[in-house]
Amino acid sequence: MKKLFSFIFCFFLIANTAFAIEEITLETDENNFFDKLSNIYYGKVENYSEVSPLVKLFSQKGLEFDNSFVNSVKLTMFAEGNLILNATDKATQNFLIDFPIIEPMVTAKFNENKDEIMFDINFARHINGYTNRFTEKISRAYISHSFNENQKILIGQGARVPVNYEGSISTMSLDLIKRAQIGRNLGNVASLGVRNIASYKYLDYDIGVYDSTRYMADFGNGSEFTGYVMLKPFASLDDKLNTFRLGGGYNIGESVRSYHQYSVFSSYDYDKFHIRAEYANADRCNGIKFINDNSDGFYTTAIFDITPKVSIVGRYDFFTPNTNHHNNYTQEYTGGITYKPFKNMKVMLNYVRTNQSNLPDSNKFIFATRFII
Repeated sequence: MKKLFSFIFCFFLIANTAFAIEEITLETDENNFFDKLSNIYYGKVENYSEVSPLVKLFSQKGLEFDNSFVNSVKLTMFAEGNLILNATDKATQNFLIDFPIIEPMVTAKFNENKDEIMFDINFARHINGYTNRFTEKISRAYISHSFNENQKILIGQGARVPVNYEGSISTMSLDLIKRAQIGRNLGNVASLGVRNIASYKYLDYDIGVYDSTRYMADFGNGSEFTGYVMLKPFASLDDKLNTFRLGGGYNIGESVRSYHQYSVFSSYDYDKFHIRAEYANADRCNGIKFINDNSDGFYTTAIFDITPKVSIVGRYDFFTPNTNHHNNYTQEYTGGITYKPFKNMKVMLNYVRTNQSNLPDSNKFIFATRFII
């Protein structure tokens, strides 16, 4: 245990030396190193024109060009490091240091910023059973065109297929270190396709047709349709009510065999308190691995912001991998604390208690640091 705390302490020190700024804070301290970098990032320095082109590449808008076919080029780096301690009720223990994300991205914009090309590769991704070690690491490779501020079309592999909410959101947006079980097992996949993405006052949607192959491992095995809709019914009311969201998605296709699934999601944010819940049901599933059984699950997550930078999080998570078998389930109880030095940097500590119907119960401590520059 002393070794664990020593690793956590060292990891925390390393994490806080990483610079990562995405959105400027409301209050800045000019003597703070990160706030000085933030001013450069947002071009809020008196002599921004004298900032080196390399630094501008990592800034908010990227390196911009005048009188050029290319409007801007932006580089981004996303990284995550984990310390994990596993312990079962039968006294089996193991300790793991993991770096699941080492992910550079490049974005180029054209045509008065209406068109975009994006390439994003996670060098640390490894998917068991995949034979193409290059394509499995590609997170995004697409070209998109924005018709207006509300509508755009995307061709290629663009982030995660919106099979369910928990599986489709970005890693930096997660409330806890690990996705809920329906996100891990039924979602969290990427495929080549054509999708229409829209955002309006009362409604967001993401509708697309894809090849059913995940991460370009193979082609021609089948195709799929995925549609996700998020309603914002109180958008015309005051801010304390318009944070209610109600969404749902449907996914149908064919790969090894035909499959389909649906999900329902809701969330509500009120001042410092946030709650989210989701249910998903799959009649076979084309996830990272094809699941030939019927499965379902749900979770409820509650978050309380102690301060603007510190939050406590709790989640109850239930998953049935095969609904045709009785006494076949996994329950997870997760509690954690999150510290956000900046909105695109997180330092997280989670405890996970797992109860499984056919295996010994287990406990897990996970310490993670995530940042984007």
